[in-house]
Amino acid sequence: MKRREFIQSSVALSGIGAMTMGKFNSRAAPPLRNPHTPENTDGKSARIGADAPAPISEGEREQRREKARAQMRQLGFAAMLIEPGANMDYFAGIQWGRSERLFAFLLPVTGKPVVIAPGFEQQRAEDQVKGRFDLRVWQEDQNPEVLVADTLKDLGLASGRLAVDPSARTFVLTELATARPGMQFGTAALVVNQSRGVKTQHEIEIMRFANQTTLQAYREAFKSLRAGMTQAELAGRVSAEMKKLGYDGGALVLFGESSAYPHGLPHPRELQENQVVLVDGGLNVHGYQSDMTRTVVFGTPSAEMQKVFDTVHEAQAKAIAFAGPGKECGQVDAVARKVITDAGYGPDYRTFTHRLGHGIGLEGHEWPYLVRGSRIVLEPGMTFSDEPGIYQYGKFGIRLEDIMAITESGAEMMTPTQSSLKAEAI
Repeated sequence: MKRREFIQSSVALSGIGAMTMGKFNSRAAPPLRNPHTPENTDGKSARIGADAPAPISEGEREQRREKARAQMRQLGFAAMLIEPGANMDYFAGIQWGRSERLFAFLLPVTGKPVVIAPGFEQQRAEDQVKGRFDLRVWQEDQNPEVLVADTLKDLGLASGRLAVDPSARTFVLTELATARPGMQFGTAALVVNQSRGVKTQHEIEIMRFANQTTLQAYREAFKSLRAGMTQAELAGRVSAEMKKLGYDGGALVLFGESSAYPHGLPHPRELQENQVVLVDGGLNVHGYQSDMTRTVVFGTPSAEMQKVFDTVHEAQAKAIAFAGPGKECGQVDAVARKVITDAGYGPDYRTFTHRLGHGIGLEGHEWPYLVRGSRIVLEPGMTFSDEPGIYQYGKFGIRLEDIMAITESGAEMMTPTQSSLKAEAI
């Protein structure tokens, strides 16, 4: 069984050893986010258009917490500790940066949740908590992990097992273990993934709007293509068009040979006639991310470019036609990969160098993934990128990416797919 599925399917284990299987960031690492979206102090878009769906309500977050509590009971957890990032935003609606000072959201199986915060940040924390949760603070000469342990004792949960955020930093766990040597730990991965991995209709509505807005910005930005334009200029135009629509966002832009490298080459390029133009970007609406790739040719595509586009287009279409409840993530990847292999661009990862897709929601990349060997079963409400690509080093690359949602009877794209290599057809 692969590590990815092991974290998903196994019941969280007791003891500190279980946590080594979680996904940890370095001590000072920030929470994951969409790499195309600029940093923002509150994790949200700077402006929200009047036509956007309503944001997630506190009632919806309470439903999320109750669902998590039910899963915690089944897994034998007394409480769950969440660090700042997408998980905290999801369960508590709190946006907070990570630092060496512990800030945490503690969700017990019963009773009022508790926020643990540095004392000098108390007023700022109160502004986000808004009386919804208890707030306990620690001073600079105190150990915040001891405060967590004492809080669990006060709640009558000292002997219970604590589920720890799968994205937590290692030092949080080690300090907790030092503070209370007898405390039992497990990863909260199963609780978090089963909650966030299946979206509600409201979440999907927000994501659909975000992706449709991204496409609208792309269409305007692509009108500016001209010979001599730099990659940075087109990227700036994409961001400007998103800003006009009321959203912060951005894009990776690759011209010519750079497009053969999924994340580009580290030097600038100017656009020339008959070159491939690849744009991969996104924005966020109420914290929910979009992700979209469009590849066109500035001028006349060669026969080889057209063949590659047609192959990638077919792979994307067959993947969404196959996807649906009961199918396995790895099977969807296999359907798309077979199209590319049968067209002579295989086998395996020879030119289609990455997985077919990733989950998406509050993070640009999140669980689960459409990747070879994954036995995770698709459920209605799961959302993924569908992004096959063919990359020929020294020549060009073509990738098409749209976001799909699994429905009760199959899967559907959130945006119209690209129909040709013409810029006006995106």
